[in-house]
Amino acid sequence: MTQNAFHAPPSPVQSPSFQRLAWMLLLASWGCALGTLALSLARWAAIGHADGWGAWMPVGLVPAQAQLVGLTPPQSMETQWRWVGVLLECIPAAAMFYTVLCVHRICRAFLAGEVFGSAVVRGFRGVGWGFLAMFVTSLLYQMGVTALLSWLASGQNGGLIALGVGSFEVSTLVVGLMMLLLAHVLAEGSRLQAEADAFV
Repeated sequence: MTQNAFHAPPSPVQSPSFQRLAWMLLLASWGCALGTLALSLARWAAIGHADGWGAWMPVGLVPAQAQLVGLTPPQSMETQWRWVGVLLECIPAAAMFYTVLCVHRICRAFLAGEVFGSAVVRGFRGVGWGFLAMFVTSLLYQMGVTALLSWLASGQNGGLIALGVGSFEVSTLVVGLMMLLLAHVLAEGSRLQAEADAFV
């Protein structure tokens, strides 16, 4: 029997296809996060410029929550209220970027050949909590943005607060719980692997 017979088969995490998927997930998560942030900030630069470049602002730049309750963007907006809008965007953006950082940690561990390590477990647990935070911050953002736009549209004489749970909120809640469950499974796998390594 040759010595090669005792060599362990290559791990699937070392395969080029797995490595490509990890890189694709890493790049896609950062690309989506940065693109979403840019779009969110652009809407507050465009709203209130009816005679300028904001006149051709796509409907998608108007917050979806404002569209659902029939709010129209104010014809003009003072700079301080734009900054308030930017701060509102930072609420869900913080949860989103925390989640992306956890995905980054997972992908880097996968690229290093680590599947059941502590970094992966912490990463999936962080993704779970990140999605749950996105669920909560989405609700806060809904209330804040509808209150701000309706107050400005009424000439600062009144406003309304809209709150709803749509497909995005349901998805983030379900995915967050699934990621927390997966983190428990990976933690158990890490424990069993440690026991097997100690036995050998």
